[in-house]
Amino acid sequence: MPDKRYLLQFKAATGFKVVLEFGGEEELNQNIERVKEADLTWERLQGFNLNFDQADLFMDMRSPECIEQFDLEDWL
Repeated sequence: MPDKRYLLQFKAATGFKVVLEFGGEEELNQNIERVKEADLTWERLQGFNLNFDQADLFMDMRSPECIEQFDLEDWL
């Protein structure tokens, strides 16, 4: 059985569809709140497959490199 995934999909202010994967519920909820405050369309995904699902940007926020490169404020 796969580990639980914490996925947030939202339509950024730029019009791009962004999917972020987090390491836990707390990080996910913090980012959902920021997206809500920006009044953007969002949803929590139960699953995501890079080969079959469509997103303009996917970032694995469990990775220190992705965390360093991605600034949510740029997309709000």
